[in-house]
Amino acid sequence: MISKSFYFKHLFTTDEIEEVFSDRGRIAAWLDVEAALARSVAACGLIPEAVATAITEAADYNNIDIIAMREEYEKVGFPILPLVHQLAKACEPEAAKFVHWGATTQDIIDTGLVLQMRDGLRLIEADLDRIISALAQLCEKHRNTPMAGRTFQQKAAPITFGFKVAVWL
Repeated sequence: MISKSFYFKHLFTTDEIEEVFSDRGRIAAWLDVEAALARSVAACGLIPEAVATAITEAADYNNIDIIAMREEYEKVGFPILPLVHQLAKACEPEAAKFVHWGATTQDIIDTGLVLQMRDGLRLIEADLDRIISALAQLCEKHRNTPMAGRTFQQKAAPITFGFKVAVWL
């Protein structure tokens, strides 16, 4: 997880963002990449379509033994090799031969990270949309509410609170 900080708690994240970047989110993204890889390789005619379908169906976090995966990772030191072994184990033998076909560890890690960032940015965008909406409503509500203007920490000509919020917006 990004932050299970005792000190900062959720100051820099949300539960939803933590889930995207959790081990589960990371492994699920890697599985999505492996499934997309199989479909792409099949679309190029390099592996049978049925194999790509089988790999895609098997590429589900619930089919992975995360404990076994962690134990293997601690032995081999490469994060994707245990994933490949777990995914192959979840497939029928014919499909298992083609898991991770033509990819490198870095291909899966980097592409998985991009998928996580995409999902994280979607959450941030939704938050920003709600903030923009709230500020627009506040701006409209206080379009005529007077307040002291400020310039260089000094009082200035009066402005409206709606104008101040419009500047934030």
